[in-house]
Amino acid sequence: MTTVSQVKCACGSCLCVVSIEDAIMKDGKPYCCEACANSHQSGEVCTQCQSVCGCAS
Repeated sequence: MTTVSQVKCACGSCLCVVSIEDAIMKDGKPYCCEACANSHQSGEVCTQCQSVCGCAS
């Protein structure tokens, strides 16, 4: 049996990998932080990789 405990952040070009337990879920997709989950709407920096990685809108 295979189990997955970590996934890539659903933010378009973010390279962060997040634990499924710790992921911020939005619209059924896992994100590493609030900035990514909110599509960096106000230019917020990703708290994980410290950049504005530019979510796919």
